[in-house]
Amino acid sequence: MKNRPLVLGIVYSILVIIFKLIIVLGGYGLSKFGFFFSHIISVVAIAPFIFFTIKLTKADNGGFIGGKEALKTGLKMLVVAAIITSAYNYIEFEWKWKDLSIEYYNSQTFKDILATKPKFTSAEHPKIISEAINELSAFKAVTGKLFILFFFSVSAAFISAVFLRKGR
Repeated sequence: MKNRPLVLGIVYSILVIIFKLIIVLGGYGLSKFGFFFSHIISVVAIAPFIFFTIKLTKADNGGFIGGKEALKTGLKMLVVAAIITSAYNYIEFEWKWKDLSIEYYNSQTFKDILATKPKFTSAEHPKIISEAINELSAFKAVTGKLFILFFFSVSAAFISAVFLRKGR
């Protein structure tokens, strides 16, 4: 099936979107898990999808796949997933995360983090908070998430291609 990378990229994206909607709509956005680890988990979850995309493509080709073809298949799946999840991340940032970020920067937790930094005086804290809020950008948020996704996924695609190339 030639559309395997497309189909599995869409399936991965739908599952990630559902996972992130549960985090945001469930009110876990500012929890330690929701704020720090939800994106990491969604990125790590792409590795099995890349592996199975290559494995199923190998099965479609009679049990043989070259390393270059395997890597290309994994990267096709990554591109589909990256486009869909990036569009969702942009919408999500504008919809919820911008307000959640402003709430976080004004929270006591962030102020306590600033207080532990000896290079900042307490008089500078309001200025730092306002600068952080003014620098919020959907483009920056999506680019940062996309960079992490590409870095991890290209590595996963390469490793999967090495293990699954040729042979039965």
